[in-house]
Amino acid sequence: MQQMTVQQMTVQQLNADAFWQVSLAFYPQVQSLCLQLQDNWQANVNLLLLLSYTEQLGWQLNAASLTQGLQQLAPLNQHITQVLRQCRRELPKLPLDSNQQTELKQGILQTELVAERLEQQLLCHYLRFTPASNPDNLSLYCQQLAETNEALQRALFDLRQAAARFAAAS
Repeated sequence: MQQMTVQQMTVQQLNADAFWQVSLAFYPQVQSLCLQLQDNWQANVNLLLLLSYTEQLGWQLNAASLTQGLQQLAPLNQHITQVLRQCRRELPKLPLDSNQQTELKQGILQTELVAERLEQQLLCHYLRFTPASNPDNLSLYCQQLAETNEALQRALFDLRQAAARFAAAS
C-alpha cells in the first residue's frame, strides 16, 4: 500500500452543501461589498465568499489550485450565471407591466440561484486547501484579477473583517 505524505493527509476540501448554507447566512451581511467587487473588478462572488470563509477556517489555497478552480468555473460562470444576471438587469428596459416584470424576475432569480449553487459545487470540488496559521486566500485571488489597487485591497480587507465577525458570531 502506498504511504501518504503529511501534506497529502492534511489537504482540505470544503463540503459544498455545508458551504451553501454558510453562504446563505453570510452573503446578506456582505452583499453590497461583494457586488462592488463583482461590478468593479469582475470578482466572482461565490469565490469571494468561499475564500473569506476558508481563511476563517485556517485553510490556505495554493495558486495552482486556484487557477484550476477558475478554469473549471469559467464556462458555467461566463455562459450561464453572467448571462442570467445580465438578463435580470435588463428587465426594466422591457415593455412589461410590473406584474410581468416581477414574475419574470423571480423566475430568472431562481435559475440564477441554481447556477450560483452549481458554481459553489464546482469550486468545492476543485479547490484544495492546506492548514495554515495565517491564510491569505483573498490576496491570492486579488492577484488573479485584472487590476490590483488600493480600493480593491481595502474592499478585500473589509470582506475579511466581515468574515471574521461572522465566524466569531457563529
